[in-house]
Amino acid sequence: MGHENLKEKLINRFKQFLKGAKENTLLFYHSDADGLTASVIMAKTFEKLGNEAPLALPAEYFETEKMLSAFEKHKPANVIFLDIAIDSKPKVVQKIEKHAKLLVIDHHKISNDISSEKTVFIKPQMLSAIEPSRYPASKLCFDLCSSLINLKKEAWIACVGIIGDKSAKQWREFLNKTSKENNVSIEELKCIAELVEAVKVVAPESFAELFELFYFLSPKQILKHPLNEMREKLNEALKEWQERFEKEAEYYSKLELYFFVMKPEFPIKSALIDRLTEKYPDKTIIIVEDLEEQKLRFSARRQDFKVKMNELLEKAAQGIPKSDAGGHIPAAAGSIPRGYLKEFKENLLNILKEVYRKEK
Repeated sequence: MGHENLKEKLINRFKQFLKGAKENTLLFYHSDADGLTASVIMAKTFEKLGNEAPLALPAEYFETEKMLSAFEKHKPANVIFLDIAIDSKPKVVQKIEKHAKLLVIDHHKISNDISSEKTVFIKPQMLSAIEPSRYPASKLCFDLCSSLINLKKEAWIACVGIIGDKSAKQWREFLNKTSKENNVSIEELKCIAELVEAVKVVAPESFAELFELFYFLSPKQILKHPLNEMREKLNEALKEWQERFEKEAEYYSKLELYFFVMKPEFPIKSALIDRLTEKYPDKTIIIVEDLEEQKLRFSARRQDFKVKMNELLEKAAQGIPKSDAGGHIPAAAGSIPRGYLKEFKENLLNILKEVYRKEK
């Protein structure tokens, strides 16, 4: 079967799933701008199709137990995962498949092909030649749902996801067109993406509230919401930690690596590293965040694709118990138990030494 036929078959399966999901649907979305906006687009599609609204819950990639307990509590007939690489946990998929149909829309690398009679599994690499990390779940969701209904008025929601996932360059034309048609400036869309990031970092307990803001309010109304105070709080913290990074980060010039361990008041590493990678796009930046929990969390960035961040972190965490790592080529993240920082760092340095040795 040719590639076009496979694409058509996949899109048809997607349409059948949505048309059949009339009621009792549980939707898990990654708690960031991309996952949030993908979930709102999906919920809007359900409304326009006359389906019962899905119960939408934010989650992190590693919160498998939280997702399974929500599944057991609500006993849905249909489950949707958006911007969550659940294909890396096939046993979880198999558990859910015993009781429900699944739809997975995600843009990370393919870990396992979880397609089955009960699971519709969609990633950009199945439909497009665009690098998956540059094809956010929000845009993929928008494109897929637009094959069923008219979402022109909701296009701005996808734009916030695109900006939040650092893919504006790839979708510049779409952003400009939407800005004109939806009467919202690119600057306003950027501010809304900043709001999502700020709430996630400074007031995570309010993150689920953002879903309702996006669902019911216009961009201009969102920017007047009291939660915007969080943007200022985040910017102040980012300024302080960026200065500390410049002074305190370890730099390994032969490996083009910045390594930084931080103990912030709230989880700021992702927002900080996104700023830093704009300044150092051709360097590997790794930030380890210590929030005095059982696990240390880390993020990695590099924009020139010289070193694959997802593979680097996955290999560095290998053999460390209760660790997890993954993501995209230019951006990845994970966690390790707090007693394994030294081993993790040594692994990173050894892997990078090998990468650069092969280059010579």
